[in-house]
Amino acid sequence: MPSTDATTELNPSSANTPMIGQGLFSIPKLLKMKFITNLALWCSVYTAGVQAFQNPIRRPGPDPSVVYADGYYHLTYTTYSRIEITKAAKLGDLINGETKTIWTDTNRTRSANMWAPEIHKIDDIWYMFYSSCDASLPCCDSCQTRVLKGCDAAGPSDCEYEHLADLVPPKGKQGQADGNFAFSIDGTYLEIPGKGRFHVLSIINKDLLQSIAITKLDTENWTVDGWNVISVPDQPWEMNTTNSNPNSITAVNEAPHPLYHDGEIWLSYSGSYCGTPNYALGLLHYNGGDPLEASSWDKIGPVFSQANGNYGTGHNCFFTSPDGSQIWNAFHATSNSRGSCGGDRYALAQLVTFKPGQTPEFGVPQPLSAVLDPPSGE
Repeated sequence: MPSTDATTELNPSSANTPMIGQGLFSIPKLLKMKFITNLALWCSVYTAGVQAFQNPIRRPGPDPSVVYADGYYHLTYTTYSRIEITKAAKLGDLINGETKTIWTDTNRTRSANMWAPEIHKIDDIWYMFYSSCDASLPCCDSCQTRVLKGCDAAGPSDCEYEHLADLVPPKGKQGQADGNFAFSIDGTYLEIPGKGRFHVLSIINKDLLQSIAITKLDTENWTVDGWNVISVPDQPWEMNTTNSNPNSITAVNEAPHPLYHDGEIWLSYSGSYCGTPNYALGLLHYNGGDPLEASSWDKIGPVFSQANGNYGTGHNCFFTSPDGSQIWNAFHATSNSRGSCGGDRYALAQLVTFKPGQTPEFGVPQPLSAVLDPPSGE
């Protein structure tokens, strides 16, 4: 955005600023150069009447989920004690957008640590997938994935929400070796043509590693089958240590989110612990087999990692531009070079492009000073 200095210097009524054509070239060289620099910045931000933007799009903004609907961007993110939706007509205006609390919970068994809400529209109804924990117990073994039901309004911000279901399978089909550990976070919704509907999430596997799992999702009764692990943290970039304890390996796969493009399907996910600066994005590419089998998903990564003063770049989502022609990546990062799982994480957005063969290209996280073109159709 243009600085207030640029606005002042472009105002012909300013007593100390000569009008263009009235002595501009007679003012001191330094002032002239500053005027031209600010003019160039102003033009770069408002080229051809299109308002560019700068990241972050929300601060704080951990675990962002963005959809474009009804002429607005709708953003939700982790606030821990409630679920909010912020909306704005322009992506860059989410930083100060209209915010509405759409969910708090008086049931203490699920009212703590509301994490990673995600907005999804299924059969013309808005739903909110999220996880939360038991307020009467220490964090975090009691955390489970859940879903709220909204309405059929044009945008998710216009709905009243109610608790619909806890998306946890029966005992014996859950996590850990005995299948009796219900811990689950970061649930998302996946639909594969000809294969059905699925819930994808992060659980603790039989080897006590936080892993990506998938299960069939019945959206008539809102129940799930047993969890099937499709990705475990087995690559070096998924097992980075934390700065606070270099001897502790924090092997993590979490935060899956679907990406659909030109008939291809991917799941993005985050590798390593959120509290390391090396928290990064990977991809699981669906190769056409049984979605419940790990062999049906080809791992690629990392595809997006720390750069330009943004650390811990992960827990993302994908959303389309207003005209539907582009796919954008919304993700969080922190300026803390040690990494963070806290409220100092902010939300950013960047365009995704596709290589020949339709492989997604994420680029690198741009510096917060970068002026970016807005989504197409804005």
